[in-house]
Amino acid sequence: MSHKPKIPADNIYIRVETKLTKMGKIRIGIIGVGRWGINYLKTFGELKNCSVKWICTSRETTLKEALLKANVKAPVKTTINYKDILRDREIDAVAIASPGPTHYEFSKKALLSNKHVIVEKPVAFSSRNVEELIKISKEKNRTFMTGHLHLFNPGIQKIRADIKKGIFGKINFIHMTHFGNGPVRTDMSALWDFFPHSVSIFLHLLEKSPVAVSANGMSCINKGIEDFVTMDAIFANKAFATSVASWLYPIKKMEMVIVGEKLYAIFDEYAKDKLKYYYNRPKVIGGKAVIHDKGYKTQKFSAAKPLTEQLKHFLECIEKNKMPLTSGDEALKVTKILELAQHSLRNNGLMVNAN
Repeated sequence: MSHKPKIPADNIYIRVETKLTKMGKIRIGIIGVGRWGINYLKTFGELKNCSVKWICTSRETTLKEALLKANVKAPVKTTINYKDILRDREIDAVAIASPGPTHYEFSKKALLSNKHVIVEKPVAFSSRNVEELIKISKEKNRTFMTGHLHLFNPGIQKIRADIKKGIFGKINFIHMTHFGNGPVRTDMSALWDFFPHSVSIFLHLLEKSPVAVSANGMSCINKGIEDFVTMDAIFANKAFATSVASWLYPIKKMEMVIVGEKLYAIFDEYAKDKLKYYYNRPKVIGGKAVIHDKGYKTQKFSAAKPLTEQLKHFLECIEKNKMPLTSGDEALKVTKILELAQHSLRNNGLMVNAN
């Protein structure tokens, strides 16, 4: 992971940091307070070192509903023009949870307005656009972070820690399912809606990028917009990751199976016991595969909410000038893989090499 360059003492970023320290709270503007953005509004409102000063969405009625649902008590300015937030010099940081196709434009303009930025996935639909955002953020010395939420999930963090400890042995493959009963998108396919999460998790757990990717899908509702997608990724150490996702499903589901040489694991985001380790890996004895079913052990980990941890991390990165876990560089890696998958999707599942 790259690091931010050293910042001269007379740089405006240092002056902003001093001002923030004196005032004690980072002042936030939120662009997009719909289905997911309202969670940003609620969560920021629970954190002590920030204050939401502006919210923006395209409809006045949505603004009123968001304030009511989030039970906002402090004064918050509202607007249907995001430029009102960017023009406000008192705003330190902007959270962008608007529709996907607007993310790149809003992020670029926010960074150019000297705002720190956290933007929901997908950051952009091309790696070239992500590279531009990284460049601007470095030139402006602003924190630039993407909302790859599950890297802040305590269950995912425990799995990663245990992989690094070696208790899984070599990872053979990871299988992930990510489903929902809507919302049905018309502005992007299921690849760009779900797979930023899948890919970011694969990269986080395996700590490397795939050497080849393939994807298949189908459009059931809107022609040309795949609402069911599968993706396979092959890694240099012969590890394999596969994922399937769709918004056409009777229930909400996010489940991941990790198969290692020594250990199996199942992570189920919506189960009571979210993480189970299984010790029934087959062994070859006398030329035959033998399974001794030793059952499983439920794993304990923090009950912290991923969004809360993500936004706390964003604020800490601003205060301490730290590189975010889900930095622009991390978003770039994810976007490049999604570009390969998109190419495969348009070419009947062609296996596409990363180099």
